[in-house]
Order: sequence, then C-alpha cells, then structure tokens
Amino acid sequence: MYNTAVFMIFTSDGWNDYQGSGFFASSNGIGISNYHVFQGTTIGYEQIKLSNGNTYKIKNVIAKSEDDDYIVFQVDAMGGNFNFIPVSNRMPKVGEQIFTIGSPYGLENTFSSGEISQFRGDNLIQINAPIDHGSSGGALINEYGEVIGITTAGLDKSGANLNFAVDINVVKPYLK
Repeated sequence: MYNTAVFMIFTSDGWNDYQGSGFFASSNGIGISNYHVFQGTTIGYEQIKLSNGNTYKIKNVIAKSEDDDYIVFQVDAMGGNFNFIPVSNRMPKVGEQIFTIGSPYGLENTFSSGEISQFRGDNLIQINAPIDHGSSGGALINEYGEVIGITTAGLDKSGANLNFAVDINVVKPYLK
C-alpha cells in the first residue's frame, strides 16, 4: 500500500555514492529522511527514486537537525501528486506492533515488523524490527497505517535487533 510513498535516496560527495530511504508525508511532495543520509554530500547530486522508477531532485530543505537526525524537504515535482503516509497523532506505547519500510542494502521497499521495545532519551524509539544499512530515513508505521518515526540506526554487533527510530513528533511543526 505504501510502496509508492516510500522512496530510495541516492547521494554523493563527488567521489563516493550513498543510498538511504525516505518517505512522503504529504501529497505535494514533502519528504522526510535522516540528516545523516545527506551529511557530507554535495547539494544537487541527490536523487529521489520512487518504486515506479520516477526520479526527483530536492527543491528546497524545509528543516533539518544533525542532533535529532532528521531532514524535511520538498521535491521538485512540477505540481505532482504523491502517495503519502499520514502522520500519527497517537502516542505510541511499549509493546505496540510496528512496521518498517525502507531499502536496506538497496533492496527497495523492504517491509519488516516488530514491536516498540522502549523509548530512549527525548526523541528515540527503540524497536526490534530488523533494519540495516540503507534503511536510514525509512518509515516506522503503527498498526493504524500512520507514521510514528523515521528509522535511523541499529546496534549491528548485538544480534538482538536493537534498532532505533527518531520520533515523528520532532518534525511535526514543519509539516503544517
């Protein structure tokens, strides 16, 4: 259902290429991802690729935070209408079932499921759903089909699916 709302992000620093994930939070092309997906890359080299093969550039950055690891931007879509994931107004709870969609290792629109394990600090949601390199910036979705977080990182050496997402509430002020 959300395959066309989640996209792959390709960036470059001019020498190396990188890949991450992102998702649309509005029909007019407002996208969300992690700041670290773009960190150290060259503006203008980024490419947003949808599952249907369409590609877009970023028109403008609406908000970003290295500390909270998010970026909110609008794609240059010439009035396009995008499938998007609605942002939740519910407060998630430990034990709640969740789903992720991202592109680990370039495997486009990989779906996984799990539960919320805990809340860490002010803006991190600990999850046990599998995510991996390239999943960064993907959507963390609740059982109601609403986005509650931005998948961001895992403790690779744990083997216990200790993964994290940035709480979607940090970007809500920029989605109005």
